Amino acid sequence: MGTRGVLRGGVGAIPLAAAVALAFADSSIVMLGLPEIYGELDASISGVSLVITAYNLVVAVAAFALIPVLRVVRPASLLAVGLVVFLAASLACGVADTLPFLVAMRAAQGLGGAFLLAASLPAMAAVTGSASAGRAWWGLAGTLGAVLGPAVGGVLTELFDWRAIFIAQAPVALLALVVLADPRVRALAPEARGGRVALWPNLGLVFAFGALVGALFLAVLMIVTVWGLGPLPGALVVSVLPLAAVLVRPVSRRVGAAWSAAAGAPLLAAGLVALAYLPEVSSAWAAAALVVCGAGFGLLVPPLTAGSVDGAAGLGKAGTVSVGARHVGLVLALALVAPVLAADLDTAGDRATLNATQVVLDARLGLQQKVPVAIDLSDEFARTPRGAVPDLEGVFAANGAADDPAVRQVRDDLVGAIEAAITRGFRAGYLVSALFALLALVPVLAGWRAIAGPARPRPPPAALAPLAVLVLAGGALVVGALATGGPDLGRSTTTDPCAARTADRGGGIDATVQGIVLDGLAGAACELDVGREELVLSFGSGAGTRDIPWDPPTVERAVRSGLVRAVDDAEDRGSLNGVVADVLRAVVQRAPVEELIEGGGALRDLAARVDDIDIDPGALIDRVQDLLP
Repeated sequence: MGTRGVLRGGVGAIPLAAAVALAFADSSIVMLGLPEIYGELDASISGVSLVITAYNLVVAVAAFALIPVLRVVRPASLLAVGLVVFLAASLACGVADTLPFLVAMRAAQGLGGAFLLAASLPAMAAVTGSASAGRAWWGLAGTLGAVLGPAVGGVLTELFDWRAIFIAQAPVALLALVVLADPRVRALAPEARGGRVALWPNLGLVFAFGALVGALFLAVLMIVTVWGLGPLPGALVVSVLPLAAVLVRPVSRRVGAAWSAAAGAPLLAAGLVALAYLPEVSSAWAAAALVVCGAGFGLLVPPLTAGSVDGAAGLGKAGTVSVGARHVGLVLALALVAPVLAADLDTAGDRATLNATQVVLDARLGLQQKVPVAIDLSDEFARTPRGAVPDLEGVFAANGAADDPAVRQVRDDLVGAIEAAITRGFRAGYLVSALFALLALVPVLAGWRAIAGPARPRPPPAALAPLAVLVLAGGALVVGALATGGPDLGRSTTTDPCAARTADRGGGIDATVQGIVLDGLAGAACELDVGREELVLSFGSGAGTRDIPWDPPTVERAVRSGLVRAVDDAEDRGSLNGVVADVLRAVVQRAPVEELIEGGGALRDLAARVDDIDIDPGALIDRVQDLLP
């Protein structure tokens, strides 16, 4: 009987399957609710990350610790304890008013989830009437739960609040308790000693769920935290992943487990590489990459799950090891990805600071607009709590974005420069996750027979064609992303200060003086062998950039020299008459540099405050990297 048939034969397993899916979903279900938790509980963001790690770590450790317990305790007892603890901990999470209590209850929820999952496979086989039907139900519930978590959590957070994520779990666990009334479940005896677990499928699950860190954790952080999508829009984008995982199941059944897993691993890797090389900050591109990830996951994980619970070991032991392998993969990948991402985000923060500074300096705004925008941005950054996202839209709206296309363009360029630079910071994390996906091929190939099942014939070429199409589509997405600018997204956009500078800044003395000051600073930066933006930021605290390796007198001489050359250039272009040029040269030679910068107008308060632009990317950097488990 095929999978579809055995599923129809076990309708009574629905409550238990829902609880199993929920226990797997809890690995990531709270991701979209973390920003609200952070704000409401007034806690550090690094502390909030424990809401994720507490659950996953406890499930991973407890699953393997329960293996000897299975030989002395009946599955019904384990299931009862697991469901009751899971239910009570879920309610406690929903009413938590401090972060330590919430983290403790998440750990308790993980313990309940481990007990529940350890006993669920034998119980599922009992209520469905056969081991094969039980495996089919259990595998489907686990696959859907793993990929549905963030989407479900996002919808609940948007419709209600973060507490609804946990409160809604209690009725599911309560309903699953009815399974304990089934005499077939109560009659299950402790598992007999002996039987070896399937090594290669479980190792494949470790790598597959390690790869899932990129498709769920990193993608959700990027889409919601960096791009600013709310929980519901973010959930809609992420929901394409489970949808794709479900849609490829007919293909997986047609070609067989081994061929499905062999195609799923590179397809999952392709989706992660596409996320790493997004050509633009775009929900459409991200959704396309997540579709490929979902298809790869849907082809890879169900066969590995089936292989991990189909062997000489008893159902309880096999299911428990399978659960442990999944969560070991999650924890291992998070442990590897987190420091890589943190380091890259630090670099991305510096790059975002310089890129944003360039946007402000090169904006085609008059002095009467540019400086107020910079000051308001600084004030908004100062008002924003650490880890929160500044209201850039509000700042530019207050400075005429609604009526002035030039202000709107600066706003869009500034936000785009910051988002692109920080998005680039996720690249290495995605590539590490893609490596996990490719490593899943090793156990798939090594354990081909164990995964394929007994006497499974090779599928005909016509049956393999859909797999080839899917893999080619994933490759085409990667090629498309690379060809349309993926490698360049978020790179440093600052220009060589020694290169020719734009002379045409519009008419009027305001534009002329602004051009002289900016070109003078560029000339000084060229002489000092630093970037123009780095030089400007050094007038403030220099935060977020490398220190200027010159003493103040050297910088002063370079700035005077650069300003004189800028005045000469303006006179040669005819922007200044000879008399005004002579006056300006005299002023440049005698006045203090600070007064020159201020008197020039273009960098009046901007020179002292432009380094505060770093607060915005810095806050985003801190928020993203601290949210990582």
